[in-house]
Amino acid sequence: MTASRSALPRLARRSAATLLIGVLALAAAGCFNPFAPLVSRQRVASTQAPIPSSPAGVVKLFEWCWQNQDIARYEEIFTDDYRFAFAEGDSAGQPYQQTPYTRETELTNVGGLFVGDGDRPAARSVTLNLDKTMISLPDPRPGKDPKWHRSIRTHVDLKIEIDRGSGSIDAQIVVGNALFFLVRGDSAAIPPELIARGFTRDSTRWWIERWEDETLAEGGSSPAMAERGRTAAPTPLLPPRFITFGQAKVEAGR
Repeated sequence: MTASRSALPRLARRSAATLLIGVLALAAAGCFNPFAPLVSRQRVASTQAPIPSSPAGVVKLFEWCWQNQDIARYEEIFTDDYRFAFAEGDSAGQPYQQTPYTRETELTNVGGLFVGDGDRPAARSVTLNLDKTMISLPDPRPGKDPKWHRSIRTHVDLKIEIDRGSGSIDAQIVVGNALFFLVRGDSAAIPPELIARGFTRDSTRWWIERWEDETLAEGGSSPAMAERGRTAAPTPLLPPRFITFGQAKVEAGR
């Protein structure tokens, strides 16, 4: 039996309503929304941020912030008295021999790399890989109690790509190690602006108090890393530069 002519409009309306309900249900579930395919142009994290509830956890959060170029989370992992120590012989550290490299310096330089600032372009891509398994050891510095102070040394494999304009990409490669000194929250110097936002001396949270760079300058790379720097890209790559982690940050802050 076929539907009567008077029933056809009702069937069409029901089919359209059913389709609309299905589309809205998919949108509510977090699926692609055909009515707004370009909801936001902001960078979206591909993975959930690690919780800094252990020495390894805060270093993993550090890695995540670089991978996702997330300066907001990056601001929340360094103590107020944080210091960065340049690799031995790194000329990029000369301006900081008398003036320490502080948390403010860290956030200014890395912020320029992550999101750009004025005439400084943000990095087109950042790929950072640290050790998958991190071993927490007592902080060897004098006067540091291992209950509150720990250290982690990890291998560093970093690649930064910056669009320099005129169809050229500056590929910066950093290899070597990083030595982090971590402090438990109930013994940490919490930055005042974070205290104003509700951060407390929390024993379940860990912070980065000091970072000693042990990466290699030009000439310390391997052929495999050089080949990685020449991977295909939509625009030509300049010859890859092998620099220290400290140099990468200083260049980003200029």
